[in-house]
Amino acid sequence: MIAFDNVHKSFGRHEVLRGIDAEIAKGQVVCLIGPSGSGKSTLLRCVNGLEDYQRGRISIDGVVVDAASPDLHSICTRVSMVFQKFNLFPHRTALENVMEGPVYVLKEDRQEVRERAMALLNRVGLAEKTNSYPSSLSGGQQQRVAIARALAMRPQAILFDEPTSALDPEMVGEVLQVMRVLADEDMTMLVVTHEIQFAREVSDRVLFLDGGRIVEQGPAGEILRDPKHDRTRDFLRRVTHPM
Repeated sequence: MIAFDNVHKSFGRHEVLRGIDAEIAKGQVVCLIGPSGSGKSTLLRCVNGLEDYQRGRISIDGVVVDAASPDLHSICTRVSMVFQKFNLFPHRTALENVMEGPVYVLKEDRQEVRERAMALLNRVGLAEKTNSYPSSLSGGQQQRVAIARALAMRPQAILFDEPTSALDPEMVGEVLQVMRVLADEDMTMLVVTHEIQFAREVSDRVLFLDGGRIVEQGPAGEILRDPKHDRTRDFLRRVTHPM
């Protein structure tokens, strides 16, 4: 469903992505792991058009994601994104945040969107918070609103950019549980994460990035249990047994 073919991306003279090749099939959960600065978040942002890339090709269902394409907007609405810092509108309630995209971007009927948004907030365990503003919600609750907002666009895939890294440890579990349910429902997901246990339990495949390249990729159990590359082994040792 999402394909990367020799993707290169630079910020000035700094090359962040150095020839990324990978495929994510429909219904797969693929986790991107690796040290900070390895290009994981940039790769996600290139998928939905938040960043341009200079060389190679990214496609969604065979349609190329290209900044010059007149269809870029419609292509990018096929994938939703959940950010590290929630990115909720502070002046809108939880319900209004979830309704925003379908009403103002997709131009859908407001009443139909409202009903869907209410159902989605209930789905992520926040039915009682529909009229609450982000400032009154915990970090875990805000991130669950953000997931409901992503689902409101009825995407073919969801991109998660370190969705638990800004949360207190006790709030991580509630967000990961929602993601586990989505995985069980065969939602296509591309997840940047440092939650190795989540990657081990939920993902179909793992891609280990370092220095803008995919150093190693394969089935999650295989990569996380018995990585072949020294760099992957060193990284996993550091994140699972920190000094």
